[in-house]
Order: sequence, then C-alpha cells, then structure tokens
Amino acid sequence: MLGLYIHIPFCVRKCRYCDFLSAPACDAEREAYLKSLYGQIKAIGVRLKQKQKHYTVDSIFIGGGTPSLLSSDQMITLMDAVRESFYVADDAEITAECNPGTVTRKKLCAYKRAGINRLSIGLQSADNEELALLGRIHTWEEFLDTFEAARKAGFTNINIDIMSALPGQTVMSYKNTLTSVLALHPEHISAYSLIIEEGTPFFDEYGETDCAKKKKKDAAKLLPSEDEVVQMDELTWKLLGEAGYEHYEISNYALPESVCRHNLKYWHCEEYLGVGTGAASYMKTNSSGDYCRLKVITDTKAFSEIDWNDPLSLDKCFAECDILSLQEQMEEMAFLGLRTKEGVRLSSFYERFGKSFNEVYGEVVKKYTAMGMMKADETHVALTLKGMEVANWIMADFCG
Repeated sequence: MLGLYIHIPFCVRKCRYCDFLSAPACDAEREAYLKSLYGQIKAIGVRLKQKQKHYTVDSIFIGGGTPSLLSSDQMITLMDAVRESFYVADDAEITAECNPGTVTRKKLCAYKRAGINRLSIGLQSADNEELALLGRIHTWEEFLDTFEAARKAGFTNINIDIMSALPGQTVMSYKNTLTSVLALHPEHISAYSLIIEEGTPFFDEYGETDCAKKKKKDAAKLLPSEDEVVQMDELTWKLLGEAGYEHYEISNYALPESVCRHNLKYWHCEEYLGVGTGAASYMKTNSSGDYCRLKVITDTKAFSEIDWNDPLSLDKCFAECDILSLQEQMEEMAFLGLRTKEGVRLSSFYERFGKSFNEVYGEVVKKYTAMGMMKADETHVALTLKGMEVANWIMADFCG
C-alpha cells in the first residue's frame, strides 16, 4: 500500500504565521505548474512500472497552499492523471485541503465527482478578530457557508483545522472556538498550537529577535502565557473527549471510524510518495529494507519548466535523496509512533529491525515510565496524557 501526497503551492495570500511552501500566482503560472505536475505523476508511474513496483494507492492527500483554488476541471484532470499512473484502491481515502471563500457548492460537487471523498477545511478560529490578526482571507460566517456547502455536496468525512495560543486569544475565546466547531459535528478535528516560525511576519512581531522584543512592548495582542496555553490544551482534551472524539495523535481527534488514514502512514513509518514542489517521500529502496527520504525541488518556476520527456527529468526534480541508516530508521519509528495514542507497536519494531524496542530504548522508557509520562505493556509503548504535554522534550531522548 502507498500513500500519495500532492502539493499545490498556490494561495490567495500568505497568512501572517505561515512558512509553508506557498504563494499567490496568476492563472498562467498555475496552468504551467499543473501541466508539469501531471508530467511528474506520469513519469513516476512509468518508472515504478519499469522497476516492477506495483503499488496500490490507498490514501491521497492534496495539500498546499490552497488546493481548493483549483477549478473543477483542473481537479478532475489531476485525479485522472493519478488514476492513469497508479492503481488507486476502490476504497481509497482521498482528501483535499480547502479554505473558506475559495469554493462553491457547484465546485465541491465537481470535486466529489473527481473522487475526492474527504475535505480538510482550514478554519483556525471562530473569532473574526483572531482570524484578521492571523491574516486569514475569511470570516467565521464564510467558514459556515463553506461547511454547509460541503455537507450539501455530499461530503460525509470532513476535518476542521483549529489553532490555539494565538496572539490576543484568551482561554474563553478558544473555548468558544471549540464549542462552535463541536456544534457542527465534523468527523475529524485537527487542533494545533501556534508555532512562531522564522521568516514570517509573526516572527518579526513575536519571535526572539531584538526587533520583535521591541515590538512586543507596544503590541496590542500579546501571545497567551504558558499557563493559559496549558489551560487551552486541557480544554481541548476535555471537550473533544466528552464529545466522543478519540485523541489518536497529539494534534488529531476523530469520531469512530474517521481516523485519517493518510496521517497514520506518516506516524507508522509506512511508504508514501510526494509529488509537486517541496513534497517529501519515504520509500523503500530495495528488498533488504533500506529506506530513503526524497524531497522535490522547492523552486516552483523551475519545477514548472521541467521537460518530463527527458529521461533524466526525475533525477533532476529531486533536491534531496537520503538513504536512512538503521539508527535513523529506528529513531523515526520511535518518535513518530509516540505521537499516536497507540504508541509504538513492539512487534512491528522487532519485525523491521530484528531488535526489541527495549533492547534499544529500554533505559529511556524506564526513565519516563517512572515519571508517569510513558506507559508500556507487552505490545506497545506509548505516552501518557502527562507525557503528551511535553512530547517534544521526551522525543529528543530517542534521537542519537
């Protein structure tokens, strides 16, 4: 089985916190990029067939950027290219990210005809002041229109993205976002805490630079305190848990039978292929079990100009190709698996590496189990709720 990630690097405008590979583009630039993207998809399909690698694609995630900027015809053509190049399972989970204000019911109906069966809608907050401060292009009311249009178009599997620890956000305003979203009964909720990324307008205002520190003194909207952020996290766990959502990964919650299959491929270290600028892949390179991490070039203009009839085009499109050492593979399986509620499957670890998890990480597990931050039994090692609060700190101990 193979997961397929497709990157669409276009957006209406950059949000003030965003460091993703995305930017506004004119119609001609979008068309040139999509033409090249179709070429890459087909070239990879041919290469895999030549190597006798017959994958079944059981999850597709179209991310960005704002993939919902694609017209109905563009989305249909994209999915046609995928199906011409790969065998897509009949029950494949096919997700498209969607921003409020960029779709209509008619367009969403066309997306559904193209095979999209899951939407991930970027809300971030139910508070219009917070949305404006983030630089989002929509209001809460426009989000509601988009959500209603998606339901009327027949989508029965919808994720909503929300964020905490926003500038000016209070515990009460965040609680209002949670309760407002829960009232809509989406199948899945992704709840992230804001990270101030270098190279963004937010970093200039709220980062640790001298310029930012000076601006903070006069900022009308300060970041919440650490205590307030902890309260927001606890509210998320409490309210979503009471509403029947399973906290299956640090930032992800799902109703029964609605866990995101594509997300789990990342956390379980299963194979996935990324196409489009900046997209990452994690693929087995040979029968001996070696894995490599690939990354496509990030220059959208250069990507759009690739001649896919050139036999060397696939080699040219990748900026990185790293064969992972056995140690690196074990570290990835440990800290990615620990992001999930289930934790690391001990049998999977042994089958892949020929070593028990305790043989490699026994002392680390013992340390955090004694602190109440990890739990272990005969089948799994996982973080406790207390451990999830400081997950990044714990996971650093699993890296050599």
